[in-house]
Amino acid sequence: MSYIRITEFTGLRPAQREGEWYTVDGREGSVRLERGEAALDAASAGEGHVATRWTGVRIYHRETEQRAPIVYMLKFPVPLDYLYEFDAWFQYEHMPMLLEEPTWYGCEFFRALGASCYSFAVLHYVEPQALKSDARDRSVDTPWWHRLKKHEWFDKQFVRTLMKPLAK
Repeated sequence: MSYIRITEFTGLRPAQREGEWYTVDGREGSVRLERGEAALDAASAGEGHVATRWTGVRIYHRETEQRAPIVYMLKFPVPLDYLYEFDAWFQYEHMPMLLEEPTWYGCEFFRALGASCYSFAVLHYVEPQALKSDARDRSVDTPWWHRLKKHEWFDKQFVRTLMKPLAK
C-alpha cells in the first residue's frame, strides 16, 4: 500500500526538510508530502505552524516520466452514502478524460485514513494550460458529473490548492 500525509503550514517552511515541499500559489504557506510508512508515523511536534494534516491511502495512480511544474491538489468532502459512486466516477470517467490532455501528466487519488471531513484527496501533475484544456472542460460536462453536481457537497465544497515544488 502507498500512504501519504499532507501537512499544510502557515507562513514559511519549517527548518525540517524531510518529505516533498511545495509553495502554495496565491497565499503564504507551504505544503509537505510524506509518503510510505513515514506517513503513518506520529507527526512530530514543534515543526512549525501547522494549519491542517490529512492522511490517506492511494487507490489510483497514473503518471508519466514528464515532471510537472504544478501540482493541483484537491480535497473532497464526500458523504458516506456517496463514497462508492464518487470513487467510481473519479476513477472510471473523470480521470481518464483528464488524462486525454497531453499536458496532464498524471494523478494520484487517495482515500482518507481515520476521521476527516475530506474523504478523498487528489494530486494532479500538470502544466498550467491543462487546467483550461478541452479535456478538462469535457470532464466536467457529462451526465454523471451533472448528476453529482446536484448535491450541495459536490464541486462547491471541494478545496483546491495550486502548488509548485520547492527546491531542496
